[in-house]
Amino acid sequence: MSGKKIWTVLEMIKWGTDYLTEKGFDEARLNIELLLSTTLGMKRFDLYVKHDQPLKKDELERFKALLKRRLAHEPVQYILGKTNFYSIEMKTDRRALIPRPETETLVETVIEHCRTRLSQKDNLNILDIGTGSGCIDVALAKFLTNSRITSLDKSKDALGLAHENAKLTGTEERIEFVEVDFLTITENVFNRRFDIIVSNPPYVCESAFKTLDADIKEFEPLDALSDGADGLTFFKKISQMSRVFLNQEGWVFVETSFDQTKDVKKIFIEAGGQEVQTRKDLSNIDRVVSARF
Repeated sequence: MSGKKIWTVLEMIKWGTDYLTEKGFDEARLNIELLLSTTLGMKRFDLYVKHDQPLKKDELERFKALLKRRLAHEPVQYILGKTNFYSIEMKTDRRALIPRPETETLVETVIEHCRTRLSQKDNLNILDIGTGSGCIDVALAKFLTNSRITSLDKSKDALGLAHENAKLTGTEERIEFVEVDFLTITENVFNRRFDIIVSNPPYVCESAFKTLDADIKEFEPLDALSDGADGLTFFKKISQMSRVFLNQEGWVFVETSFDQTKDVKKIFIEAGGQEVQTRKDLSNIDRVVSARF
């Protein structure tokens, strides 16, 4: 990419898409559109409305700087500092995992359950284990306006980001953030019981972690991705604590890896879970396991 050439928006999209494709990046055109729209301060749609607009020298330099970060495999969401989750714009940075579309299936499942089975309750008490960016809590608070959410994470940095997202979305008054390691939690830690437990825990097993893309394992927080063991550690702990933390007829909803649902269902059943169910995500992959305790 020559700095002397006059680059139009469309030319930059075409060149950048070919370049990232050649380097082996997936969704190359989307990556370039996002980086370029951020550089120019416009929406992706406007890139094509103003397709013949030439890039100024400072715009070209800013775009090159963003592209360099992407070429180093830094995720686009971290470069942009934001992403969209369940129709809500969320702040993203390296303090927590990037919110992903499959986790929207978890949120949607909880919302549907609460609206059908718990619609008569004036106050919903929800416990979120492993809040990360706070995307689950914010979405639930937005769409379940009678909810009160207790959100746990052992990472002070992640909780800081989650609190920022709650404040940005006007949901902070109904979310309580608690810094604690769930794996060491005791039975008497809470002074109330919950209607729902929801969790997207670290479920990548140690062997699978080594095969992850560089975008993930070199930039996203390790402790939020993997338990350093078989990937089932948190599910076992959640099943053990469910009878202690849940109200009678309370439910647990967890996100799992595509190959874990049978194991997680077995864990819940052996712990006394009833009506154990699975739900597929938009890619038709088993993603959510739920159970009544």
